[in-house]
Amino acid sequence: MQWDDLTILLAICRAGTLSGAAQTLDLNHSTVFRRLNRIEEDMGVRFFERLPHGYAMTEAGEAAMRAAERIDSEVLGLTRELHGRDLRLQGSIRLTAPEGVSLHLLSEPLNRFCRQHLEIRIELDVTSNDLELSRREADLAIRVTSAPPDTTLGRRLCRFAVCAYASRQYLQDNPHGRLADYDWLLPNDSIEWFLPSMWKKERQQVHRVMSSNNTSLLIEAARAGLGVIPLPCFWGDPDNELLRAIEPPGDSKLDLWLLTHPDLRNTARVRALMNFLHESLKHSIDLLEGRLGQG
Repeated sequence: MQWDDLTILLAICRAGTLSGAAQTLDLNHSTVFRRLNRIEEDMGVRFFERLPHGYAMTEAGEAAMRAAERIDSEVLGLTRELHGRDLRLQGSIRLTAPEGVSLHLLSEPLNRFCRQHLEIRIELDVTSNDLELSRREADLAIRVTSAPPDTTLGRRLCRFAVCAYASRQYLQDNPHGRLADYDWLLPNDSIEWFLPSMWKKERQQVHRVMSSNNTSLLIEAARAGLGVIPLPCFWGDPDNELLRAIEPPGDSKLDLWLLTHPDLRNTARVRALMNFLHESLKHSIDLLEGRLGQG
């Protein structure tokens, strides 16, 4: 059996369908189908049961998956080790950061970095979703967390302050100041990292009037007086049309981290970007920690 055969089997094992495997491998459905049939014919073994809802592994399929995953892990480890020895300030860097950080904190530093390092390309993935640094889905991640994964190497930048904001008119119409009585505009990822710190004692239910994966849309709704929106202080405090509805919780354990995989710590371009961003973002610590307030 060739390694290419194992990649086909592993993709089907993980996806459970030929279409999912084809998407993972960037092949078309018929190609994966033909290659699977050839592999099973050559080996004289059936690796999958064809079921109406997808492909289920046989015992042979499970054995192939275990072997393929071991080899896949070794290949990825070798890739990281080789990249970790790369001392050249050139090549691409996969950087991932949340929406607000990307929009309001990274634009100017990344522009300066790219002008200083003309042979380095930045591939920015704007998301808060977990990406596997060990699988090189990202080389460098900026994340808000209370505890970075043990498999990462990181530098803590500062405490990450979050507050609730609303228009002046909304707060005049709702002067009670009780969180549970507000109408909430919630970014899709805010439930996990914001609301538990606000409601962990009261355990109040949230009156949600709108949620979206587009925070900018929700900010416009808050400016129009539709409700209250949770935002990082670096995003909400400079907004002249929004006011703090509450003060940031003082017992928040959230921090802003720069993270990479330990195998990449000696990669020159990754180390250069991490150090550059760390020094650049240090100038915004008062804003990030919510100490500047609203002028």
